[in-house]
Amino acid sequence: MSNAQTFSQSSDQYAKSRPQYPDELFLYLSQICKEHHRAWDCATGNGQAAVSLTNYFLSVEATDISAEQITHAIQHPKIKYSVSPAEQTSFENESFDLVTVAVAIHWFDQVKFFQEVNRVLKPNGILAIWSYGLFEIEPKIYKIILEELLQPIDKFWAEGNRQVMNGYRDIIMPFEEIQNPPKFEMKIEWRLNQLLDYLRTWSAVKRYIVEIKNDPIEILESKLKMIWGESAKAKTVKMPLFFRASRKSA
Repeated sequence: MSNAQTFSQSSDQYAKSRPQYPDELFLYLSQICKEHHRAWDCATGNGQAAVSLTNYFLSVEATDISAEQITHAIQHPKIKYSVSPAEQTSFENESFDLVTVAVAIHWFDQVKFFQEVNRVLKPNGILAIWSYGLFEIEPKIYKIILEELLQPIDKFWAEGNRQVMNGYRDIIMPFEEIQNPPKFEMKIEWRLNQLLDYLRTWSAVKRYIVEIKNDPIEILESKLKMIWGESAKAKTVKMPLFFRASRKSA
């Protein structure tokens, strides 16, 4: 199962179940950008980041390699969606003030993508990348998730996912890095079914199901129901954001 296939599969579920990024992140991006005319959200998925960018930029181009993801993207008058690989686009040279990649750069050919960013980004423009880390939840719940899901699916993560697990520390940014950015965190209140729906969007879960012919989420759900309490009761889930940004020279 290819990377593109994992995110094309059940793309409506992806659109409903992936958490939103904090508003503070986009405010910070607007503050470090010198101009706010046009932004490109690459590998936009369902358009979550693109929609947030419309609060600060006059127009947003949002691309994804998956046509299914684009079909389920959040519509907005400032956003133009299109299907395109990250590494080769039809955009004009030096046409963007900001390029963002949310939870996706680990899937790219990063050398070719950085070449494309250098082509389409204006002088002084910003490239920002981020991903969220493994979530935190009540210890007794996490223990079951570790035993019934994280350990069984570990070998089904693609190599790119290891970059996420390493906090994007090994990615060499193409321009001068923005030093000491703020620390961002996602904090969500999820009911049991919302947590399970999110776990179902993981690429390793989808690969596990295809290869093992068994759904690990079903077993996990039965175990979690015994300790969650009322399934409609929300519990706090926290996810650290791994964020890096760099500025193209003038």
